[in-house]
Amino acid sequence: MTQPPAVPAGPAPAARPAPRRRGCLLLPLVLALALGAAWYFVVLQPRLRFTNRLVAPVRLAVGEAAPRTVAPGAQVTVRVPRGRTLVAEWEMIRPLSADSQPMGEPVKGAVVVRELRTTVRGEARPRTGEADFFAPLISNGGKEAILVTANAGLQGAVDCGCAVRPGATRVFIGYYRLYQNSTVRARGVTTRREATFRDLGPQVTRPDGAVGLRFEERDLGPPRPPR
Repeated sequence: MTQPPAVPAGPAPAARPAPRRRGCLLLPLVLALALGAAWYFVVLQPRLRFTNRLVAPVRLAVGEAAPRTVAPGAQVTVRVPRGRTLVAEWEMIRPLSADSQPMGEPVKGAVVVRELRTTVRGEARPRTGEADFFAPLISNGGKEAILVTANAGLQGAVDCGCAVRPGATRVFIGYYRLYQNSTVRARGVTTRREATFRDLGPQVTRPDGAVGLRFEERDLGPPRPPR
C-alpha cells in the first residue's frame, strides 16, 4: 500500500509572554495605604503628655477612661479620641495622718485637650488658677514629737493634724497656701514649746514648691503652761 506524501509541518506557534501577576502591583499600594492609615491614626491622633511636678502622686482622669495615678516627677502620654474636646482633670493624692485623715489642702487642676493639636502638654504644679501652694518638709531634731501648723498667726491657718516624731527627716505633711509672709509653727506635744519659721514666700523657689524646715531642740522656746 502506498503511503500518502508527507505534508510539511507549519511553523511552531510563537511563545506567549506569561501574564504579570496583579498582586505584585497591589502589594506596594496596600503597604502604602496601611502606613498612611497608621500615620493618621497614631501619629496625628490627639494626645495628652502630662507631667507631675509635685512631690506627691496625683490622680489623672481623662474623659471616660479609668483614672490613673502619676508618681511624683513622672510623665505619661494618654491618647484621646478624635473629633471632640476633652477635659483632663488631676488632683493630688494627699498624705494621711495617723488617724487616716488627709493632711494639707486640696491641690487640683484641669487641662483642655482639643482636636486642633496633635499633642497637648499639661502638668500638675503647685501653682493653680486659684492660688500658689508650698510643701513644708519637716525634720524634727528635738526630743519630743511636734505638732505642725502652716500659716500660723495668719488668716486661713491649717493644722496638719499630725505629730512628727523625734529624729524624723523631711516628712511630707501636704501642701498649703503660699503667701509672702507664710509661716510654719512647730509645738511640742508635751511641753508645748514652740518655734516658727516666718516669711517663707521668698524661700520657696523649687518648681515642686517644696521647702525643707528643720526644728532643733534649741529652737524651741520655754515650756508653756497648758490651757
